[in-house]
Amino acid sequence: MFEQELLPTLQTARSRYQDALVHLEEAELGWKLAPGSNSIGFLIHHIAEVEYRFCMMFFGRAIPCEITLTTIGPVKDEGNFTDLSALLAFKDAAYHHLLDSLAALPKDAWDTPCEAPIATLTPRQALGRLIYHMGYHGGQIGLIRKYGGPQ
Repeated sequence: MFEQELLPTLQTARSRYQDALVHLEEAELGWKLAPGSNSIGFLIHHIAEVEYRFCMMFFGRAIPCEITLTTIGPVKDEGNFTDLSALLAFKDAAYHHLLDSLAALPKDAWDTPCEAPIATLTPRQALGRLIYHMGYHGGQIGLIRKYGGPQ
């Protein structure tokens, strides 16, 4: 069900996010729009962490034990995400974890509400929210790359 009905939508949204990262250089990871705002590196890591968390909350798959969530909730960007290759590997691993989770979700589970700290959503609704989240922060990354810079 997922591969035929929902995967193309996710892939289209993901391609726009990927476009915001084309030719990203390690020096840009610390860029922000303003002091106190989040950096490109933080946002990339945050998007990936939220993918892992949604897998746990809505798509029936645990967060791998080696993953610690550090960018979700009331947290401050401390400038920790400055290694481009490690960040891109983390991003890709989270996305593959998401794809595997979605592909394994039984067809009859897609419209069953799941209670989670952020809301009660069906997996179908949660996927929509996850796509919106990725687009929102992907747009921020694009703006930072266009108008921001080192702080």
